[in-house]
Amino acid sequence: MDHDKFGGHRLKNNTPELYFQYFIQKDDERIALFKILKDSYLLQKGLYPGSFVHITPSFFIENMVYVDSDRRMTKFFSDPAVNKFITNRKKYEAPSLVSFLQADFTKPLPLEDNSFDILVSLYAGFISRTVSRN
Repeated sequence: MDHDKFGGHRLKNNTPELYFQYFIQKDDERIALFKILKDSYLLQKGLYPGSFVHITPSFFIENMVYVDSDRRMTKFFSDPAVNKFITNRKKYEAPSLVSFLQADFTKPLPLEDNSFDILVSLYAGFISRTVSRN
């Protein structure tokens, strides 16, 4: 394994370690789910409150906004290897757009109302009441 600048390790195939540890290793990427969603709906922009490092939606949806209060997330999402990993696995031609907000999604977010095609919540409970305006 290669040592990265954040004190963790990155696998030789350039998979971000946190993503590998929490999603690939646990067989919880949910690739099939996001493929079905993309094949069934015209999804171009998504919002994922409580995402942690679950970047799988970016493999299928070209513009994703991830929101989480975990302090590790700013470092994770600012690592160029994460964008490269997404680019290598994406299933669309357009460039991927990935944004991250370190925030408490139970409070109003600085996002334009009604600007997303899909709201994802897999690990943060019932979030639609707090972010449904987006």
